[in-house]
Amino acid sequence: MQYQVLARKWRPQTFDDLVGQPHVSRSLLNALKSDRVAHAFLFSGPRGSGKTTTARILAKALNCHEGKPGEPCGRCPACVEIAAGNCMDVIEIDAASNRGIDEIRELRENVRYHPARDRRKVFIIDEVHMLTSEAFNALLKTLEEPPPHVVFIMATTEYHKIPATILSRCQQYTFRLIPYDLILGRLDHIARAEEFRISRTALEQIVFSSGGSMRDAMSALDQVVAFSGQAVKDEDVNILLNLVEPAILAGAVRALAGNDVDGILKIVADLTDSGHDLQNFCRRFLSHIRNLMVVRSGAANTSLLGVPDSLLPELKEQAALFSSEDLLRTFDALVRVESELKHSTQPRFHLEMGLIELAQIPRLRPLEDVIFDLQKLLGGDAPAPPGAPAPRTARSEPARRPAPAAQPPRPGAAGHPKRPAAGGPADDGVREPDVGDPVGAEPPPGEDPRKLLLEIAGALQRASLEPILQALSGARQEGDAIILESGEANEFQRRQLKDNLEAIARAAARVVGRDHVRVVLAPGASDRLPPAAVAPPADTGPEDILERAKREPVVRAFLEVFPGPVKAEKDIP
Repeated sequence: MQYQVLARKWRPQTFDDLVGQPHVSRSLLNALKSDRVAHAFLFSGPRGSGKTTTARILAKALNCHEGKPGEPCGRCPACVEIAAGNCMDVIEIDAASNRGIDEIRELRENVRYHPARDRRKVFIIDEVHMLTSEAFNALLKTLEEPPPHVVFIMATTEYHKIPATILSRCQQYTFRLIPYDLILGRLDHIARAEEFRISRTALEQIVFSSGGSMRDAMSALDQVVAFSGQAVKDEDVNILLNLVEPAILAGAVRALAGNDVDGILKIVADLTDSGHDLQNFCRRFLSHIRNLMVVRSGAANTSLLGVPDSLLPELKEQAALFSSEDLLRTFDALVRVESELKHSTQPRFHLEMGLIELAQIPRLRPLEDVIFDLQKLLGGDAPAPPGAPAPRTARSEPARRPAPAAQPPRPGAAGHPKRPAAGGPADDGVREPDVGDPVGAEPPPGEDPRKLLLEIAGALQRASLEPILQALSGARQEGDAIILESGEANEFQRRQLKDNLEAIARAAARVVGRDHVRVVLAPGASDRLPPAAVAPPADTGPEDILERAKREPVVRAFLEVFPGPVKAEKDIP
């Protein structure tokens, strides 16, 4: 007798044998028992989920000679011929190769004839989405009002390609991917019945490679048995099906967590030498990182992982090596690597560089930690943001901090000449500054003229202003005024300084130890005009107005971009 593959030999023959589709089998059983069977059905869902098998079971239930309603006997001529696919009254049509209007016209002619032997004439149209628009239109009327002895059963893997006019004339049933544990149980039952010696680990690998398709799982088991014989080894499954072992994924995770470049290069080299598809490894690794994120988030439903329960402790251990933010960044970067890998002329090098880049992610500091340090640098004691981790005690102190308020020096102390406070006697409530404070109309000899400027910049609470202040040439104190030397500052920087003079004044007051100071922005090089332009004569005509306008910074900038003649006119309405 010719060998029959497992997918055909173990095809379900009754509704009770269907795996993973209880909503479909229950609905059809109730319709058969109550004699409320529709004249047209549409089964949609992924491959290997049981659509064509269910269509044959329904055809047997409609035409069985001996069984009860909804329970085909499997022994009568109708059941035997339908299971073998050679029943005259159950016609299976492959729409992928019979997709034109001529084939549909022939089907309409056959519909008119009564069954040769059985009660119903059943037309099973597989991959119905492949029919042309004209063929669908030719089928509409027959599908809506067929003869009472005709039942249409259509199956498709691409539901969205079915016209709405066809959908509205059918009862629709959606098939789902079969859960992992149900496929595993079915394969275990088949292996015992066929007397295969195969470990549960090997079966789990086969089930994982099926992606929720029972037919794919049975075909993979058939292939493995053909390679290994009745005794199947675990390594044979990985080699034959080109699977990525969990140990390889675990090694890649630990190499990324430890920034182990040598380990990353060795993993890629081993994958290449063993003939693995590197893009397939990327897809499998993406799924593994996703599972780590699910475990890290504390999801209690382990069925979301699609992996055996025996791997759950290992996944928890690996997830603890990363933060949630690191896993999200790793997944996002790995998606980019996988997408670029398919177009790369050097897949191995591309994967190596991509994984080495991923290894740097755990070394990145959290954004909340950086903001916390920046706030401490700018304002002293800044509260940590809600939910942020406590700052590390070993973190080094910032290089530049605002100078702390010092006690006033004793009069006459060595090295501390007494400088009277500007604005009043020594006992007027204003403390005398220490040597480290940038006070006094004139900086001490040898002191950096930018010291006061840098201390004001360090005391600011706005990070955007600090680099602008540091770009100035210097600052000096004259009484209760702080003069900022703008130097070569451009128009944008000067505008920012003018708009934030109050904030700069508050920072300067804290630095010099006063309650209030005035901040004055000294004219820059771009503001210095020729002597004739300092006191222009009265406007005597359009030419004078035009010359004054051309000296404006905004107009000068405009003319640099759009050079050309400019005219002035009077009495413009």
